[in-house]
Amino acid sequence: MGAVKRILLVFLLLYGGALSAQAGQGSGFFEALYDVPVMDGLEELKDQAVLFDKPDGKIASVVAASKSLSAPQIEAFYAKTLPQMGWRKTNNNQYIRADEQLAMDISVQKTLTIVQFTLSPRH
Repeated sequence: MGAVKRILLVFLLLYGGALSAQAGQGSGFFEALYDVPVMDGLEELKDQAVLFDKPDGKIASVVAASKSLSAPQIEAFYAKTLPQMGWRKTNNNQYIRADEQLAMDISVQKTLTIVQFTLSPRH
């Protein structure tokens, strides 16, 4: 095997390993809610996302699902995490920050826990 092929093979192995490590670390943040983290164990259903930019603020909705997490686990994670990002809890699964409000609606459908996050202007 030539030197160039060996270098290419090493690069592909290292790059593939880096991608695998990133995949195991969670998704980061929701695409339409760029500052709301995706909890490990939740999978964003990207085809369910809705985003509108209006003069009085952004309206966005994202949906995520999990086969392994319960509603109380999800609620506890976001109750701990969202205040670190400037959100203040006002009610059960309701948060506000500046001129925005964020609501979480959690339901269980068969073997899935479904979470819908809705961001809207605060009135």
